[in-house]
Amino acid sequence: MSKRLKDVLDDNTLVDKTFWDKMFDKMGMLLTAIENYKGPAMSMDDSEYRWVSDRLEYWDSEERILSKEEMKVANKMWKQYNK
Repeated sequence: MSKRLKDVLDDNTLVDKTFWDKMFDKMGMLLTAIENYKGPAMSMDDSEYRWVSDRLEYWDSEERILSKEEMKVANKMWKQYNK
């Protein structure tokens, strides 16, 4: 089953776009928090940075929402880096 927003909507499942817009705004803030936490020495290939960046790109290009497991990973990183 696809997680792209248009595919989910095609399945007659109601997706709260407002919720996901806010969620991905927070993902953008998480990306910035990781950058600030790790500082200028952080590699652009940093696995956590790249993971968040990839999810943002999926949302921007495909409107792909996060899975439950991805939400858990993002929440764990949010708690770690949003200080």
